[in-house]
Amino acid sequence: MKLLKSWNSYKDRKHPHGRLTYRKYKSSIYYYCQYTFLAFLLIISTCEEKIPTIQNPGDFYCIDTLTISADSMMFAQAVISPSIGKSPLLYVGNDENVYAYTLLKFGKLNNYLPDSVDEFISLKLYLIRDHQYRLNNLTSEPVEIGIYHLKNNGVDPWTESNSHLNNFNIDSLNCELLKVFTYSDSDTVIIDIDPAFISQWYDTTTIIDSSLILMQQDTTNMAIQSFLSSEVSYFPRLEVSYYEIGDTSLKNSYLISTEDLSIIKYKKNPTESDTLFSINSGRSSFSVLKINFENTLTDENIVVAKADLRLKINTENTVQYGEYFSLYISYADSNILKYNQTNSTYYVDPLYFPPSVSEGIIRDISTTADSVIIDIKSLLQLTTSYEDIYNYGIVLYTVPAFSNISTLSLYNASDQNPAGFRPTLRILTMKEQ
Repeated sequence: MKLLKSWNSYKDRKHPHGRLTYRKYKSSIYYYCQYTFLAFLLIISTCEEKIPTIQNPGDFYCIDTLTISADSMMFAQAVISPSIGKSPLLYVGNDENVYAYTLLKFGKLNNYLPDSVDEFISLKLYLIRDHQYRLNNLTSEPVEIGIYHLKNNGVDPWTESNSHLNNFNIDSLNCELLKVFTYSDSDTVIIDIDPAFISQWYDTTTIIDSSLILMQQDTTNMAIQSFLSSEVSYFPRLEVSYYEIGDTSLKNSYLISTEDLSIIKYKKNPTESDTLFSINSGRSSFSVLKINFENTLTDENIVVAKADLRLKINTENTVQYGEYFSLYISYADSNILKYNQTNSTYYVDPLYFPPSVSEGIIRDISTTADSVIIDIKSLLQLTTSYEDIYNYGIVLYTVPAFSNISTLSLYNASDQNPAGFRPTLRILTMKEQ
C-alpha cells in the first residue's frame, strides 16, 4: 500500500524524486574520477622507472691529461726556391719587405692577326686587380706603375717553368718604357698603350722579344699591388684594334699572355736561427714537427679526445699585410725523408709536398696574434703509432693560394728558447674502465 502511494505521488508531480536520483549520479562521478586519478599515478610511476639516469663519464672512463713538452719534439726546416710561375697572383711593388715585378709574355701577333692589317688604331692592356698589400694595416693609396718592353733581340731570358730566376737581373737588360699608369681600386685596370709599338711585334722581318714588364715607378709609396695571373680564369690580355686592307670596318682581337710570373726579391733573408723557423710560400719554406710518443702513449686502448698544440709566434720576424695568415697543417708520410748515402743519415726532402687529405687543418692567424693553439687530434690519430717507424710527424706550411709575400715566424723546440716560448702539446685521453 505504501508503495502504491509513493507511485501515485510520483505521477502527480510528473518528475522523479530528486534526492534519490542525484545521490546515485554523484556517487558514479566520484568513483570514476578516483579510479582515473589512481590510474594516472600508476602510469607516471611506471614511466619514471624507465627514464635512464645519466652517469658521470668518469664512472665509465679514466680521464687523464698529458702534457708533452718541447723536449719530446723535433723540428726540421726546409727552404727551396719556389715554382714562381704557378702563383695565381702577380705582384708589382716595393716596400721594406720585398721588391717585386711581373713579366708578361705574349705570342707573335702575326700568328693571331690576319696578314692584311693596314693600320693599328689602338692597343689596350687589361689587368684584373686583386688587392693592394700594405704593412701595418695602412690604407690603400695610388701608386704609379710602369709598363716596359723587354728588348732582348729575340733571346728568351725567362720561362714560366723555371724553378727560380735568381740569376735574372732586369737591370742588365734593355727595356723601353711604354706607359706609366696609376694603380687604382677598380676591378679591371685598362691601360692605353701607343699602337705604334704593336707594329714591331707584327713585323715578321725583325726578331723581337714579346715580353712586357710591370714595375713600380715611384718608390716613395710603400705598397705591393697584385693582379690575377693566367693560372686563374682571368688572363692578362692585350686588345688590338685595327683595319684590314680594303676594309673600312674596325676589328678587334685579343692576345692572351702565354706565360706570366712575378719575381719577388726579399729584402729580409729568412731567419737562419736555431731558435726560430719560418713559413712562407713565396720562399716555399715549411717545417716538420715530429713528436715522440713512444714513452707516453703506450696503451693501445687509450682514446685521444683532444690534442692542443700551442705554438708561440715571433712577432719581430713575422711579416703580414693587414690580413690573416693561413697556416696549413697535415700529416707527413714516408716520402718526406731522403737518405744521404755519404754519411748514412736521413734529411727532410726540400721538394716534399704534404699529401692532400681531408684530415688536414687550416688555421687563420690574425696579424695581432702572439701565439696559436690548434687541436690536432685528427692528425695525432694518423701520426701516432706505438711503433716509431710509422710516426713521420706533421708538416706546417702556408696554403699556396694565399699571399706568398707574408711570413710567419715561430719558436721551435730548441732549449735555447725561454720555456714559455717553446711548443707544448696537451692531450686529453680517455680509457674505458
